[in-house]
Amino acid sequence: MAANAKTLREVCCSRLGISHDAFEKTVLLASLPRYYWLWGLLRWHLNRSYFKRDLEIIRAAAECTSVREIRWEINFFHHQKTKSFERNVLRFRLSGKRLLSFAKKFLPPHQENSPPHLSE
Repeated sequence: MAANAKTLREVCCSRLGISHDAFEKTVLLASLPRYYWLWGLLRWHLNRSYFKRDLEIIRAAAECTSVREIRWEINFFHHQKTKSFERNVLRFRLSGKRLLSFAKKFLPPHQENSPPHLSE
């Protein structure tokens, strides 16, 4: 990772003027399918633990400095399936495509260096 590269969390919080504490909620709501946005907001306040898996992906993406790194994180988590009617059949979960679209507004497509987990 380049020394001057900023993470998704840093860039997003700076441009949107939100606190680091509000980052996860902002990204989650932006990454849910539109038709679940209101239900997602309600569930965030009533049962945040439902989004445990989604928050793991968001926390991993928060430390990325390029869209390419976020794509790798999404692929990594995609292969760790969870069994849930709501998540798998109704698809009430974070959308990887929407997360990438959100990240593209803030991060470059790739960095000059390879990501940290490939260079170690």
